[in-house]
Amino acid sequence: MRKSIIKFLTCPVCRSNFVVVIHKETKEKILEGELKCQRCDREFYIKNEIAYFTPCIKKQFEKDARKLRKVTTKQEIPKKWRCYFSKQELVALKKEWQWMLSSIKKNKKAIHLDFATGTGRFLRNIVSKTKGEIVALDNGCGTCQELQYFLKRIKKYSRVSIVCADARSMPFKNSAFDNVSSWHGLDESKMIQAIKEAKRVLKKEGYFVASGVHYLKGSKSFLRAQKHHINFLTKEIAVKALKKIGFRNIQHKVFFEGQWNEKESYLPIFNDFYSVYGIRAKK
Repeated sequence: MRKSIIKFLTCPVCRSNFVVVIHKETKEKILEGELKCQRCDREFYIKNEIAYFTPCIKKQFEKDARKLRKVTTKQEIPKKWRCYFSKQELVALKKEWQWMLSSIKKNKKAIHLDFATGTGRFLRNIVSKTKGEIVALDNGCGTCQELQYFLKRIKKYSRVSIVCADARSMPFKNSAFDNVSSWHGLDESKMIQAIKEAKRVLKKEGYFVASGVHYLKGSKSFLRAQKHHINFLTKEIAVKALKKIGFRNIQHKVFFEGQWNEKESYLPIFNDFYSVYGIRAKK
């Protein structure tokens, strides 16, 4: 955790400030430490440079870590994940990323938040295209550890702080970030609260940019998404949600439409029609 980011942290339960106890540090980072809430006395911790606001179950953590390491070394670092995409999908993906990055501030003073970061596929682009501080937020302990390993391996870790927390209750102060992004984070369940949180932590005039997947109504993918309370299934639902939350200048763009060709994917389901969209809005 970079020391410059500590001032933006707040208790995710009562929104109070922390007393920071440092056990191990370098000039720029806290390696090991504790975060003690001044109001409700809850304690969170920084371990191996990562700030943890969610409990870490050891067995699940070890299982996730082993699985993710294979993905990192075989797909993410060498970019071999691209072999699962058709030429048309890769062209669309490039346009999607360029569109998402085009509206965010990239100077050294800008502070960027990316939530539901996952393996870091999109974060890799943010680090390459921006100059300021970056906070990566994900809810999985194993995912956060693996993300750190990935960023160190590709030498993109120096400006990044990793926070393990639920995006629906972000441990950040109001108006902390110049930009907020989430690549396919909207595909997760019950994400309307995360969008509300994105607006809360975003500075005035800052942009929220995200992407997700639409499923054909009535398809197997559509029904499975409904089962898991994934609501961002149509343009109308996505735009309506952002308007209700209070965003303005809302833009929606479809980048790809076609059939999903990965057989082992949970969503979308193999052979189902899907479309990839991007959405961005201003606070």
